[in-house]
Amino acid sequence: STSTTSIKHLIKQLISAETSDAVLSDDKLVELLAAQGIKIARRTVAKYREAMNIPTSAERKRFKRSL
Repeated sequence: STSTTSIKHLIKQLISAETSDAVLSDDKLVELLAAQGIKIARRTVAKYREAMNIPTSAERKRFKRSL
């Protein structure tokens, strides 16, 4: 019973805190959210990430390593 907006905010926070050595996959995001008591499917995390125009973990890793 956590709102979509708050889940999206948490996903955005987790992704913004990642480093080029530790880019979070959608599966890892599911694990981190579950640790906070939020049960959500990997596909839902992917849908929210795409809705916020956040690239995939592979694309983010490539981008961060090119900096």
